[in-house]
Amino acid sequence: MSRIFRLFDAHAAEWDAEFRRVRHEFSRRLQCQRGCSMCCSQMFTISFLEVAAIREAVAAMLGLERRRLQASAPSYLEGARELGIVDELDGEPSVSPRPGLRLPCPALQDDACSIYAARPIICRKWGIPVFDPSKPDRLHACELNFQEGESVDAGGIIDRQSVLLEAWVEVKERAAAELQPSRLRWTIAEAILIAAPDD
Repeated sequence: MSRIFRLFDAHAAEWDAEFRRVRHEFSRRLQCQRGCSMCCSQMFTISFLEVAAIREAVAAMLGLERRRLQASAPSYLEGARELGIVDELDGEPSVSPRPGLRLPCPALQDDACSIYAARPIICRKWGIPVFDPSKPDRLHACELNFQEGESVDAGGIIDRQSVLLEAWVEVKERAAAELQPSRLRWTIAEAILIAAPDD
């Protein structure tokens, strides 16, 4: 495994630790657990580093499980096109979130993530209050855990997550410079489809 992929794994582990830390702090509030898939219908793109992790996880699955997962991916892409959320961004196809639109992730099987250990960074942090530097006046969180406009002590969250967000940008920029991938933006569905060889 190249150094850049080890850096990605280490960064993913840091987000896991941040989730555990904030979950402990708000343990009475967070409903995140296996069987809750409220956040698994959001639409977003992932980096090619995350694609590589998903490809590896899918390739390691048993044939039947892998084929079942692959069978769900085309309908996700078709649904995204029908909803009008596949755009061209810098010459690449990109899934653009639209307020109120939801589409279940193709990795979601029986209300559980079938690629949990290889899930993207955004999936590792959603549910807890999340800081977005493009909207610094508020935290974002799952509506099952926190209500719109609710006050939350954000000091430790903003400081720690700002560091993690900067590190994630650096990891992606370094990976792009070193590995020069053909594309920078992917969907989980595309990662699933390119990952699994035919039996």
